[in-house]
Amino acid sequence: MTLISFLLLALTQAPPTPGRPPLTRESGKPLEHSAFLAFVDHEFIFTVEVVKPGVPLFNFVSMSDNECNLLAKNVRLTLESRKVPGLFFLVDTGNPKEPMIVPSVRMRPRSSFGVRLQGDFGQEKELMGATIRVGDDDLKLAPLARFEFENLVLKVNRINLESPDFREDWAILKLEVIGTRGPAARR
Repeated sequence: MTLISFLLLALTQAPPTPGRPPLTRESGKPLEHSAFLAFVDHEFIFTVEVVKPGVPLFNFVSMSDNECNLLAKNVRLTLESRKVPGLFFLVDTGNPKEPMIVPSVRMRPRSSFGVRLQGDFGQEKELMGATIRVGDDDLKLAPLARFEFENLVLKVNRINLESPDFREDWAILKLEVIGTRGPAARR
């Protein structure tokens, strides 16, 4: 999937970050939940967007030189009253009535991809958070306001996945770390 496809998919479809305070709504309180979540660091970018009740889209950009397999069950969404793991990824085949249903996706080096996450998400319109286990790390996504999410998507669309050094992209695009990374919790 090209970065342009990532942008189109994202537009159609947690804890504060060190150095950057969480966005607030009109009330002046930090976002506790949102339909838009993101994790951004120098290795990965993950986004989750609830496009209609109970229907989250999941996108990733891997700036890593390593390949890894991501299981749907390792994408855990925090709803109002519970944490729910994904069951499957639904990959668009061009026919909306026949998506390809897979338990995992391969995150290839320097790639991006978007899928729908299937699970027992009820009719939730917003999420309290999301955690993605990648290898031995848990990546916690932060809730974003719509305009911040759309701004992030525009920046992500401009990343050159063939760049020999992503630090230049980070500086030019003024990307910031969003969310947190820590050792994976035992289950």
